Amino acid sequence: MMTENLKISSGGKFLRILAAGFLAAASFPVSDISAKTFNEGEWTLTVDDVTGAADLSRCGRTLLKGSSARWGLDSVYTDFSACRSVRSSQSRNSDIYGDGSVVTVTGKDADHTVTRRFYLYPGKEFALTDFSVESPSGVSYNYMAPVWITGSYEAFSRPGNSVLFIPYDNDAWVRYRITPFGEPSPESYNVTALLNADTREALVVGAVEHDVWKTGVKTASQGPLAIDSLAVYGGAWSALTRDVRPHGAVSGRKVKSPKVMIGVFDDWRDGMETYGDLCATYAPRIASRGSRPFGWNSWGKLQTKVNFDNASQTGEFILDELQPAGFVNADSTVYVGLDAFWDFGLNDAQRKEFADLCHSRGQKAGIYYCPFTDWGKNPDATVGEAPQYKYSDLYLYSGDDILTFDGAYALDPTHPGTKARIARQLKEFIDWGYDFVKIDFMAHGAYEADRHYNPAVTTGTQAYNEGMAFIDSIADGKLWINLSIAPLLPANYAHSRRIGCDAWADINNTEYSLNALTYGWWLDHVYHYNDADHIVMEGVTDGENRARLTSSAITGLFLLGDDLSEGGDEATKARVRRTATNNDINEIARTCKSFRPVEPGKGDRAADSFYYVDPERGVMYVALFNFSDRSVSKEIPMHRLGLSDGEEFAATELWSHDPCTLHGTLATEIPSKDVKVYRIEMNK
Repeated sequence: MMTENLKISSGGKFLRILAAGFLAAASFPVSDISAKTFNEGEWTLTVDDVTGAADLSRCGRTLLKGSSARWGLDSVYTDFSACRSVRSSQSRNSDIYGDGSVVTVTGKDADHTVTRRFYLYPGKEFALTDFSVESPSGVSYNYMAPVWITGSYEAFSRPGNSVLFIPYDNDAWVRYRITPFGEPSPESYNVTALLNADTREALVVGAVEHDVWKTGVKTASQGPLAIDSLAVYGGAWSALTRDVRPHGAVSGRKVKSPKVMIGVFDDWRDGMETYGDLCATYAPRIASRGSRPFGWNSWGKLQTKVNFDNASQTGEFILDELQPAGFVNADSTVYVGLDAFWDFGLNDAQRKEFADLCHSRGQKAGIYYCPFTDWGKNPDATVGEAPQYKYSDLYLYSGDDILTFDGAYALDPTHPGTKARIARQLKEFIDWGYDFVKIDFMAHGAYEADRHYNPAVTTGTQAYNEGMAFIDSIADGKLWINLSIAPLLPANYAHSRRIGCDAWADINNTEYSLNALTYGWWLDHVYHYNDADHIVMEGVTDGENRARLTSSAITGLFLLGDDLSEGGDEATKARVRRTATNNDINEIARTCKSFRPVEPGKGDRAADSFYYVDPERGVMYVALFNFSDRSVSKEIPMHRLGLSDGEEFAATELWSHDPCTLHGTLATEIPSKDVKVYRIEMNK
């Protein structure tokens, strides 16, 4: 456990306190004597004008208690209680998030001026906060926490509460999870929800800005109701951010923290969607390139054996066998995608010929690229697109070590050699006529490194933003950009992102993919669509095929993955014909966004029930999964779906096409490793 140096001011003298462990420091409650209270609509902020500690509440419900700000460099930290001449004031405010007021709290620490801001919006379920530190002599920090609480306070009135872990990226089959209060919870990244599974009420806290910092959220709760410590900070780094060195330092006359949302919601799912909306408000989504892609991707089965013949034959199979039976997106087309190893399987002429062939069939062509990785791992090799450089010039380093993960060396996104490679490859894709590019291993570009070619870039997130902005400038709206392995955020450079890691055919892979949907469905508020990875059907049961296809239909991109060429397994083709041509399921994929979980899962397991409301058609879809090897009975009260228990609803199960009437509950038996999907007529 790290030993931290915490600087605290007392009577004008500075004391050094050694504090072992996370947040092992004194608590600074707001004093009744020195408190100043500010109101804005339902919001109340009370600030201690001695310590600067702040209490934030909405409609009498405490969100933050004794919250300070904390900053530092390389584990030497200072917090706002070190400041003197503390002042607080309120003024009107109008910004991209709404109209209201801002409460500003300032303090002095030697020649440093620290400014905290709380943005309050009447009628909104969220507030925002950030802070900055400035000095004429300059400052440098790699840790800035606008929310830092070390004293216990009761956050919920009843037990059954949990802390949500959100992964930084989707690599290495990482899983989302919820941890009950009273148990040690892992650090979450970007955002967390502290939620009650029964009442659904939640506190949601997380950074809405993702251009400088990697944000961590640390929560501790020793009992069933109270938060004992909470920190939301820029400067996170760990094995789960794939970093081997501390977060880069940000320097200048003024350094600002990430802006953080603090919200209280009657439904945690509303809170996560609101968080996504605020992220997209700060960094608006890339311009749309049309309807959600249907299609095929070669990595599902062909993998390293992909070539012109088997890929073009697969496109022909889809054209002849599937498209006439309804396997098309809302634009009446499909994407036929070449994944990794296309550069070995297709010669120079065939690469353009393949795209032309897809277009001649009314299809769209997809291809694959890794912009921030070097798989050759030859430091002495000359960069073909920029021969003045060797690959060793492009690598990211920690000391003398090249940063590597997943078997590839990481490239500096700010380096002109890296950019020359990207520009050449993307321009080729566009010249060849491709419509879609899956870009992979993107987190390599966000690793914390000792240095970057651009001296103004000192953090992995800054480098990633520069690299992604360059990719967008070259793509110039001509390519659908789909992220594969990638950080969760920022999201404003791509049309879609794979919601988890690789997923295959069996029910365990379906459950893994749905774990990410359970807690990450809201990401289609920052991307246009999520992506549940390719749908592979070979080698498992029909029930598992239905479950896997449904998991993709209720998530986002709808891409098959089996070998459908002339040499492909005929039994698998028959599976695809009967499973991928259910027009009711395909209609879900055409018209719906990601489904919400009905209830959260347990631990790191997926929810088994998801729903989506289509108000224009007056219908609700409910998907019920059985991940076990025996049949199970499932019963959901209608009120948990937002419908009245006292009314009758006509419904149809979309795999069997059996009609039924629902009254009070949705009750059914689900065979082992299978799924049932209901369309409920909400107005009948």
